[in-house]
Amino acid sequence: MEQDAVIDTLNDLIQATEDSHLGLQRSAEDMKDEATKALLNDMAARRGAIVRDLQRTVAALGGAPEATGTLMGGARRMVAEVAAALGARSDPAILADTVAAQEATLSVYGRMLDLDLPEEVLEAMAGHQDRLREDRDRLAALNLPDQPAEPTRESA
Repeated sequence: MEQDAVIDTLNDLIQATEDSHLGLQRSAEDMKDEATKALLNDMAARRGAIVRDLQRTVAALGGAPEATGTLMGGARRMVAEVAAALGARSDPAILADTVAAQEATLSVYGRMLDLDLPEEVLEAMAGHQDRLREDRDRLAALNLPDQPAEPTRESA
């Protein structure tokens, strides 16, 4: 694969990983369960580190690294923000949405790992994918009690 194509591929991966990073931050903000909130914040910090690692790789290859997520990821976060403002998201619903978003990110990594990329890039991506999978599995294993959504001012 030509260097420009490698850079474009890595920039796509940066955007997908940044979506994951920002989504985890949003989920942590909305989460009421303090232990899960802390876990989500920790995972968001790790995702940010992966983004920075990918950005360094793009820069080392002579490219301009992406700094934002995707339009679709932004739309998902906006929907989550509106639902949170309406008090419509319980902790289990937030967790389910977060797990689904992590699976989407893993799917992007899976597709990218099938490409003809330089070996050192593939190795780094495989390590990132392993961390993403571990985080997704930890989140999927959580069993949060379903609590009623807190009433909004209008309904109280």
